[in-house]
Amino acid sequence: MRPRLLDLVTRPAVAGTVAALVLRALTLASRFLLSLLLARMLSPAEMGQYGLLTAALAFALLMVGLEFYSYTLRELVPASPEQRARIIADQMALGAVALLAIGIVVAGAIATGSFPARLAPWFILILVTEHVSLEATRILIITWRPVRAYIGVFLRGGIWVYVIAVLMFAVPSTRMLETVLISWALGGVLSIAFSAFSLSELPWRELRRYRPDLGNIRAGLSVARPFMLTAAGALVISYVDRFVIDAFVGRDALGIYTFYSTILIGLLSLGSSVSHQFLPKVIAGYAAGPDAYRASLRSFFWSMLALASATMILSAFAMGPMLTLLGLATYAANVGVFYAMLPGIFLRMLADVPSYALYAARSDRYLLICNLGSAVVSTALNVALIPVLGIYGAALAGGVASAALFASLFGFAFHRMRESFREPGATETVGLPTDPDMLYP
Repeated sequence: MRPRLLDLVTRPAVAGTVAALVLRALTLASRFLLSLLLARMLSPAEMGQYGLLTAALAFALLMVGLEFYSYTLRELVPASPEQRARIIADQMALGAVALLAIGIVVAGAIATGSFPARLAPWFILILVTEHVSLEATRILIITWRPVRAYIGVFLRGGIWVYVIAVLMFAVPSTRMLETVLISWALGGVLSIAFSAFSLSELPWRELRRYRPDLGNIRAGLSVARPFMLTAAGALVISYVDRFVIDAFVGRDALGIYTFYSTILIGLLSLGSSVSHQFLPKVIAGYAAGPDAYRASLRSFFWSMLALASATMILSAFAMGPMLTLLGLATYAANVGVFYAMLPGIFLRMLADVPSYALYAARSDRYLLICNLGSAVVSTALNVALIPVLGIYGAALAGGVASAALFASLFGFAFHRMRESFREPGATETVGLPTDPDMLYP
């Protein structure tokens, strides 16, 4: 028995899967640690400023990437090494132009006083390193190197958190927001260096005289447009509340809300990471026919229901004692908002099932309608409820928007399952849904 078990765990595929899961778990755990670290070391107002910065970063990252990867990943799979280098070069050229545009917008925001000048250099540097490292991660995944991809993710979003946790406890003078931003940028640089080494076998020298293919870039932008709008809707649901809270309630209240949303976004990222493991099965099931499609979705649903239920129950029971243990009295006094936010995150996690069902069926129009519709609901309710109910209004708005998203996705997915299916084997290669790493604490 023992030799067979040893043989199983030492197989490359199994070892690679375990390594990827461990790296992913360490990265997600670092997000939870970061939320506690910031709450312990920073004032609620500084925590609120961090919440605004990360929300702005998420939207800026979308504008830089333009979801262009939804086109490039599909093209990279069958491409030769020379073609892969050219496809990546085209994406790099587009990203450089987008970064220049974002830089101009940030400069204008600084001039009008709507963006703090002292944080602008770190914001731009983090934006650059996040964009490059995130796209490199996606390329490594699609070229069948997931372990290297998740090493890059850990360098980008995990290891530096553990380092600054020790540093801030040992050196009180480092307990500043700038320390977090500098470390974040350095983590991105390490991730880029590792990814560059991992992709060094591509024939980059042949690109010396290569000029970006504008035709391919235009075609890619056309393909990516609906994915960009869908991702924008998802980001609005996740982050619009922070801007409304800051405008109507204040920076201290935003800091409290950011602390709890940091933890819940980490749980949402955990669910999305598990969901990505089911995507190939759902796509294959759709290609195989109705029975296989429904079977894959049933397995997906029960797995997500178990995960979401377990994480919600564990979080509900652990949050109060944890805040007391850490002496976070300000946050403990407002723990009710955390419980009010749990139903919304629960529904967001379950919404992955009908979302992936529609994605596998290439029903992009339905995905777009659901996400944009829920974004409108979220924005309207936040503007209406936050001035009256404060951060509890944001929690209620998020729950209603998540319910609208889940119900609309479920309705469209049920309708799609009753329609005719393609013949087996007629499926097409598609990109990945919105990456969970697009969501930041």
